[in-house]
Amino acid sequence: MLEAIIPNHEQELAEIALLAPSGYFMGFGLRFGRPDLIINRYPAKWTQKYEEDNYFFRDPLAIWTMARIGKTRWSEVSIPDPFDVMSEAAKYGLRYGATFVAKVDRKRSFMSMARPDREFTDAEMAMLGVKLDLWAHLFARSHVALSEKEIEALRLMRDGLTHAEASEKLDISVSALKLRLSGAQKKLGSRNTMTAVVKAVRDGLI
Repeated sequence: MLEAIIPNHEQELAEIALLAPSGYFMGFGLRFGRPDLIINRYPAKWTQKYEEDNYFFRDPLAIWTMARIGKTRWSEVSIPDPFDVMSEAAKYGLRYGATFVAKVDRKRSFMSMARPDREFTDAEMAMLGVKLDLWAHLFARSHVALSEKEIEALRLMRDGLTHAEASEKLDISVSALKLRLSGAQKKLGSRNTMTAVVKAVRDGLI
């Protein structure tokens, strides 16, 4: 799926990594709960601490991301940080940073980037904001909206059930099951069920 969202994604992400030597985090398709797609290139030790200490609900940047559209340097965020999340982040090299948020079709896409040495320049902020806006629109256009019934059918195929076993488990006919699988195949651009399952697993859809 990444190649459909970020053209020349290997080169683009390499350039992002150069601009963000302390790491970056991207999320696409956030509405409720987790984003549909996550790219996490923050240091593993910081990610572990962030999750273990449940920083998401205390992080002023997470609050900003959920409430705002646009771009900001971390130093410009005025949301209180009583748990010193930003001070802790600095210990892992995330001393200076910028966050970008775009909203397309009621879903948010965002990107946060960090450096140990300096603020992001105005030119970098403008360029990165344009990139995220483009990628958010490409994600909205390319994202596969599988129905719950299609996801359910693909999961059973992933788990190795036969058509007869899966249809019995779902309490539907084999022809109804095949219809659901056919719909999923079309949305995923797959010629058969096996490749549809592989794509759905790869893209985190099931």
